[in-house]
Amino acid sequence: MGKGVNEDLSLVDEIASPDCRVFQARTDGKSSEDQQGIEALKSIIKDGSGFFEDIDMKVEVGPLVDKPYVSARWKFSGKYKGGMQGATIEKGTEVSFRGIDIFLIENGKIQKYWVSSDGIDLLGQLGMF
Repeated sequence: MGKGVNEDLSLVDEIASPDCRVFQARTDGKSSEDQQGIEALKSIIKDGSGFFEDIDMKVEVGPLVDKPYVSARWKFSGKYKGGMQGATIEKGTEVSFRGIDIFLIENGKIQKYWVSSDGIDLLGQLGMF
């Protein structure tokens, strides 16, 4: 089966600047300084979705444009595949959470990307509290 629209990372090559920066709170000890470039952006996307399948990402608000910035509120839904340290829910359990992304666009490419998500809500659904 082919990749779903939400799984195709080849689009990142087209829309991100080679030196784009991602600003995101992380639990793996990496800082924003470690998150630079197209491959880093792809890795962040893979890391964020790697524990889930049947992923669906939908924009709920936006996109809101205030050049050179674009932002949107989104909803992530998927089924837990297992393997996340500390998670106590069963494989196949559906989870969903929301977040807001802000992009700085220069020369038609993402130059900076700020991610803010409802991680506490997700962790609760995963049974980590």
